[in-house]
Amino acid sequence: MLRKLTIGAAALALGASTAAAQTTLRFNNWIPATHFIIADGYVKYFEDIAKATEGRIKIELTAQSLGAPPRQMQLAVDGIADIAWGVHSYTPGTYPLAEMVELPFIGHGADKDSVAYWRVYKAMFEKTGMHPATVHTLAVHVHPPGHVYNSKQAIKSVEDFKGLKLRTANATTTIAFEKFGAVPITMPVTQLRDSLSKGVVDGTMFTSEGFVNFRIADMIKHGTLIEGGLYSQSFFIVMNKKKWDSLPEKDRAAIDKLSGEALARRIGKRWQDEENAGHDKLTKAGVQLVKADAAMMAKMKEALAHIEKAWIDKVKANGVDGAAAIKMLREEAAKM
Repeated sequence: MLRKLTIGAAALALGASTAAAQTTLRFNNWIPATHFIIADGYVKYFEDIAKATEGRIKIELTAQSLGAPPRQMQLAVDGIADIAWGVHSYTPGTYPLAEMVELPFIGHGADKDSVAYWRVYKAMFEKTGMHPATVHTLAVHVHPPGHVYNSKQAIKSVEDFKGLKLRTANATTTIAFEKFGAVPITMPVTQLRDSLSKGVVDGTMFTSEGFVNFRIADMIKHGTLIEGGLYSQSFFIVMNKKKWDSLPEKDRAAIDKLSGEALARRIGKRWQDEENAGHDKLTKAGVQLVKADAAMMAKMKEALAHIEKAWIDKVKANGVDGAAAIKMLREEAAKM
């Protein structure tokens, strides 16, 4: 009888130990769970983590956001969310180094740029404390280079921007539109359809896939594709550092193997695939797409040359050689 009790107690203890070894992490989700970057990107990444850790680590999406989009980093810092994904430029001026990938004419595609960005981050940015010490950075990445779309007229020269009311994506595009004679208007993408329908804006900076996935392709008639893009967007995915440190070493190693460059490549490729498909869908929907010609590109580059120089000067305060960082980004992207 005593032996049976001993075996039973041991079994219960083993069960309790196994249960204790299973950790569920909360990923704060602030966009529709059906969005391809969540459903086909991050959810699959989380599934791979569960497999790699033999089920010890499970990552679940929140049913609704625990904070506004600009608060994503803070949610992870405070431990309100275990993992958070966000946009650096949603808190302007906080992450000057991230502005590198938002410079005009710098893009090669989300797949190439995301990997190149991660390599620059590891080589030059991480050691400067670009992100708070209270988070563990799982990856940085970008979305595809953005172009100019509107409902009024084809933009085939810098002069064609004059007077158009255009939604801006960040500080860079605000400066660009002002230089080109357009009227920059800041607003979240969730307000874009209503603003286009009411004439509050005539157009916007955006990605091709964005029009399709936010179901506003019917609101535009013209698109101007700019070599290298006029902007991109810098993203982070981070985990609360205390939570990260609490995980078993072997599980941290398994997660790291799937993160970093591997995650930047995964998300970047998925986004670029969607962008390519979105471009085709816009064309089939009757949106007139034109490429900025050499003369237009030359004028835009001349007008915006100061932006890159200003960024290089600004990040000296962070101890970063900005020109070297841009050079590395371009070279690493070109390799792919």
